[in-house]
Amino acid sequence: MIDEIDILELERYLFSINYTIPTKQILDLKKVVEEWVSRSNCGAIIYGRPRIGKTRAIKYISDNLRKKFGEELPIYVYNATSHTVTDKVLYSELLKAVGHIDAHKGTASQMKERLINRMIIDAMDTKYRRVVLFIDEAYLLTEKDFIWLIDIYNNLNQSDILFTVFLVGSNELKQLKNVFVRAKKAQIVGRFMVDEFNFKGIQTKADMQICLASLDKPFNIKGYSGDIILSKIFFPLAYSDGYSMTSFIDDIWDAFIEVTAKYNIMDADIPMKFFMDTIINCIKYYGVYEKKIYMPSKSEWEKSIIKAGFVSAESVGTFNNVG
Repeated sequence: MIDEIDILELERYLFSINYTIPTKQILDLKKVVEEWVSRSNCGAIIYGRPRIGKTRAIKYISDNLRKKFGEELPIYVYNATSHTVTDKVLYSELLKAVGHIDAHKGTASQMKERLINRMIIDAMDTKYRRVVLFIDEAYLLTEKDFIWLIDIYNNLNQSDILFTVFLVGSNELKQLKNVFVRAKKAQIVGRFMVDEFNFKGIQTKADMQICLASLDKPFNIKGYSGDIILSKIFFPLAYSDGYSMTSFIDDIWDAFIEVTAKYNIMDADIPMKFFMDTIINCIKYYGVYEKKIYMPSKSEWEKSIIKAGFVSAESVGTFNNVG
């Protein structure tokens, strides 16, 4: 067994960006992004309501793009959360994203030159002469930001460098695209928004089973020698009788269905945040370290779903952005 401090470390690991479950949506998006990159697309939008796993998907897909197109492929991630609309701020933030040590020095023009030069150098070291940029929370960008991105695109194109920008964000990103389409901003939509992917949470029982199968896979963390198998750690008697996390699929799925019906939750998908919170709540509270039950029933899963905040968040519309 692992002691209490290791339980806390285990929980921290399961919630960290380094532990990403390749959900069906992530795998589907990975395939689509690889196709977009293979076709040398200039960009696309990836949108969906909050807490469904978009940010984790960026890391997973970035890692897999490098496996497919070469470990040296320059892939940058820029988070636009605290975004101020000036060219100098944009260039500075992008310089940080590419790892430049002088991200804040100089004028906007000097920053742009350093940024473009760095991208060219990084891309020229690769077989495909391309740069990939993910912009998270991209719905916060303005028309001016896109004009500056077009300028970067044109400069890279003059050096025969392919520049692909994937815009990631909430359903407001889709709204932003619609605004640009209605305003006939073809130079923006045509470069960065033609293709799109509506990213969702867990939609079907089969989707959930894929997630549980991933949770059944052994993994290692600091502070524990040997493989960690969640069902073995928390429900050892049931595990010895052949049960695993996947064995709980019927009860977990039915519990979510009943909770959504009882509280009139209308959305057809389950955000990954609440799925993972439910799993962690259940194994911690009902497993061998607290309640010590043989294995959880649908009743325990329902209680864990509510404790995870799924009902309070979904019922008040916190995660229901209009798309």
